[in-house]
Amino acid sequence: MRKLLFSACGAVLAGTICNILFWGAGKLALIFDIRLYNSEEESARNFLIFLIVFLLCIVAGGIYGYYRANKFQKNT
Repeated sequence: MRKLLFSACGAVLAGTICNILFWGAGKLALIFDIRLYNSEEESARNFLIFLIVFLLCIVAGGIYGYYRANKFQKNT
């Protein structure tokens, strides 16, 4: 049960960090007047990139949480 909880918490935390980083990059692009897209096709490409990175972050966070649960279980 602990492994599932740690995996879920790791996935949520990694997904939240990913969202914050992408949001911050978008805000910095606005501040420095950098255009991230000029058409709907480029906007869709950027969204696809976000979805892939978001999925990778969730999977990595889940795996990290699983291994932290193993380490936590060995220490107790």
